[in-house]
Amino acid sequence: MRPRYHYAPASNWLSDPNGLVHHNGEWHLFYQYNPEGEDWGHMSWGHAVSRDLAHWEELPVALRDDAQHMIFSGSAVIDAANSAGFGADAMVALYTGAMIGEPPRQVQCIAASTDGGRTFAAHPGNPVLDLGLADFRDPNVFWHEASQRWIMVVALSAANSALVYGSTNLKDWHRLSEISGAAAPGEVWECPLLIELPVEGGGSRWLFKVDVLRGGPGSGAIYLTGTFDGDQFLPDGDGWKVADWGADFYAAIAWHEPRDAQGRPLWIGWMGNHAYQGHLPAKGWRGAMSLPRRIALRPTGAGLLLCQEVPQQAASDLPELRSACSIASRTRMEGRDWRVVLDDGDGRSIELERDGSVLRAVRKDAASPFLDASREMALASDAPVDLWLDAGSLEVLADGGAAALTLQHCLASETLECRIEEAATV
Repeated sequence: MRPRYHYAPASNWLSDPNGLVHHNGEWHLFYQYNPEGEDWGHMSWGHAVSRDLAHWEELPVALRDDAQHMIFSGSAVIDAANSAGFGADAMVALYTGAMIGEPPRQVQCIAASTDGGRTFAAHPGNPVLDLGLADFRDPNVFWHEASQRWIMVVALSAANSALVYGSTNLKDWHRLSEISGAAAPGEVWECPLLIELPVEGGGSRWLFKVDVLRGGPGSGAIYLTGTFDGDQFLPDGDGWKVADWGADFYAAIAWHEPRDAQGRPLWIGWMGNHAYQGHLPAKGWRGAMSLPRRIALRPTGAGLLLCQEVPQQAASDLPELRSACSIASRTRMEGRDWRVVLDDGDGRSIELERDGSVLRAVRKDAASPFLDASREMALASDAPVDLWLDAGSLEVLADGGAAALTLQHCLASETLECRIEEAATV
């Protein structure tokens, strides 16, 4: 059953969001996509657009793999000043070309569109950045106003580090600094993000997020906060934190602009996990995106914490789970002790329980035991917990958005039962 209010392609494999950019009233969502089937392979950029973050139109493949390379993850920018020479307001995609053949090599390339992202032409001078490495990928690029140049952060995946580059024209890049992962949990860095975020109560700070493919906490998305002066990111010193405690929130990147009245940008992640995604039941399509989430930082005794909030328009008009056990629903749980059980009667269930300051999620699937999982996260406040249920996914935001947990599921909507037990009966 397809998601009701999360984006998924009509067919085939979807994974990492790419090229998030807003232009002429459209939110562009590019993503890793296999035009040939629902398994990983032939990586290209799929494309969808929305004007309200709730309704998405799937467009033809934007960047297609060829005999030389696959199109891995990256970003997109609007070159308003024509710094690259492709035309004023050209949309420029910056992506990793994964070269086919031996020895393996990953290089950074660009392509330009002058028709609102509908068609792209690869730059004849590609690659624009080549270190001769097998694991060098996922460029995230933004305009840094203070230094009047483009900034790229890109992962040295096997080394668990990221390099920061600068450019005035998106074609010629020079190295500025390195972000070390010496003390980071997990291994194999992917999909870095460097972005300035507002701090609740005033001011701003920079967030560096990266995803670890293996051995990381939660979904693998970890982050630091700190400062960025246009050359170097300096972390605050309070250590790595976890962006999502579930199993299925990966490769999140942001629309750097526009922002809301509080200065918060949006980001979105792939609700998937490379450890088992290819083993999910075949249904003609595979993979969906999370809901878009507004992001900001909150001061706490443990340092600055990332806070996430789903904008209302992204999932409007959903029934309450309490009154209608619908596969497309939402609810807000109050109090410190409660349990929500979702069970389709066919060996598949999710049990979500709050026990004071701990929230636990237990996912069971008799047909697909690789989906069996037990996750928990600590809660620092008595704030309500928001649940977003859709076909194939459950998103949980707690602590006023400072704690998140995202899970895939294969619950059958036709026989789904929901039991909500309040504190008095738990």
